[in-house]
Amino acid sequence: MPEVLASTPLDATRADAIATSFSRQGLMRTFGATLTRVARGEVEIAMPWAESVTQQHGFFHGGVVGALADSACGYAALSVVGEGEAGLTAEYKINLLSPAQGEQLIAVGRVVKPGRTLIVAQGDVFTLSGGARKAVATMLMTLCVVRSLDHV
Repeated sequence: MPEVLASTPLDATRADAIATSFSRQGLMRTFGATLTRVARGEVEIAMPWAESVTQQHGFFHGGVVGALADSACGYAALSVVGEGEAGLTAEYKINLLSPAQGEQLIAVGRVVKPGRTLIVAQGDVFTLSGGARKAVATMLMTLCVVRSLDHV
């Protein structure tokens, strides 16, 4: 993470706003996902394995992997934008590195380059199985900074 982000603590009000926003995401609720860590420029989201989010071979579905990374990057961006602003995904590229098989899926979103109009973020996705993490995907994303919609 860039030094400027790592050295600047996240305001408690912003952390609460991120948690509130996350709780309004129907897709994350459907997945059973939880916000496990929020810091300035970095967010972690975890979700348990469930048959309802698998593909035909029993692995976490690639769409689920991408959605989790998308949300982690989006909330990492939200931690660095100004008051009354939000980051909306403009594009992303994801590399699925390995079948996502495990007890839990964990996505870590990090801001690589904060900007006034564009933010670049990276999302790394892991499975957790028997206490061991395994990298299963990596995402590079561009977000557009916009004035906040009615709520973040």
